[in-house]
Amino acid sequence: MLQHRRGPLVDIGSGDGRIVIAAAKEGFPAVGYELNPWLVWYSRYRAWREGVHGSARFYISDLWKVTFAQYSNVVIFGVPQMMSQLEKKLELELEDDARVIACRFPFPHWTPDHTTGEGIDTVWAYDMSTFRGREKRYKQLSHVYGLEGCHLETA
Repeated sequence: MLQHRRGPLVDIGSGDGRIVIAAAKEGFPAVGYELNPWLVWYSRYRAWREGVHGSARFYISDLWKVTFAQYSNVVIFGVPQMMSQLEKKLELELEDDARVIACRFPFPHWTPDHTTGEGIDTVWAYDMSTFRGREKRYKQLSHVYGLEGCHLETA
């Protein structure tokens, strides 16, 4: 889902670091944010052992205290309770060229550009340009047809 993509990658809630390490092996400068300090230290050790410690970084941090504006590729293994809030945060912070990969749980209001897998192995890919493009087109059309003040509903 990240084929032909470039730019820095972030794994929000990076756990044992496997996504960040795999991304670094594919040439992405990759960063993982994780609350559990033991997992961060383990991830750093694994990155060193696998020879990607120069391009794979791990930080102990709360995702709500970090800005993701500098990342063009975002991976999240979220939980249902946080997806709506995270959707809003990413919408505010990410650039139009960003791609967001959600594993296990989708974002509630975004329409994915691509979906693969099934059940707990489902993965959704969202391109911010597609989402924002639809929103911009709606604003243009609402002005043309005098619908200012109406809101775009997303499924």
